[in-house]
Amino acid sequence: MAGKTNRDVGAVLRTYKLGESDRIVVFLTTQHGKIRGVAKGARKSGSKYSARLEPGSVVDFQWISGKSELVRITQVETVNSNRHLRENLDLFSSAQRMLEAVDLLCEDNTAHEDLALMIIRALKTMNETKSAATCGAFLFKALSLEGFAPSVTNCFKCGTADNLNSFSITKGSFFCDDCTDPGCVIVLDHTREMIEAIFDGRLNAVISNEVSNITQEVEALAVAMIEYHTGKRLKSLLLV
Repeated sequence: MAGKTNRDVGAVLRTYKLGESDRIVVFLTTQHGKIRGVAKGARKSGSKYSARLEPGSVVDFQWISGKSELVRITQVETVNSNRHLRENLDLFSSAQRMLEAVDLLCEDNTAHEDLALMIIRALKTMNETKSAATCGAFLFKALSLEGFAPSVTNCFKCGTADNLNSFSITKGSFFCDDCTDPGCVIVLDHTREMIEAIFDGRLNAVISNEVSNITQEVEALAVAMIEYHTGKRLKSLLLV
């Protein structure tokens, strides 16, 4: 309904300039899906909105809908600023990939309550633990939530659970050494085990890991799957 006032909690996925002083903000909300809104004067010095609408922040906000796809943001209150994510380059880069992946996976004005709650929790966890390893775990969980969970316990072709050393991005599955497909990538030792741990109740153990070649490979595989299923590249990879 035109002119309807709404209120919800959401994570700020990204922002971009509009005119000389305004800003467009993209949120993923818990009840209304992905919302794009205009924050009037948000780029002016001393604006009440500017510090509250940083990507990665979680806010309780109010908006007025109209005929345009862009709503008008009228009130913003900070729930969690997640400021540590903007104080460390590694955390910032990982958080940007998480936010952009969510943006790619979600259609506008379509309910994504579970994913919204998941990104809010993941940002809070990364902010508190200062662990960039949260990113790969979150991306794989997001893929699973959207129906693209990888198969990690058995070979895609023969079903064996042994020597699963290669992974197919397009099939989202591991292959054994005898069945490996030309399109597969050979993974590092323990990469498969870490991905398996993400889904079998050991998520906290994965997040507590220091960043390593294995955690980076886990994240890279998840990113590759997201890019394959959405048909779009993550621009935030340029920050690495």
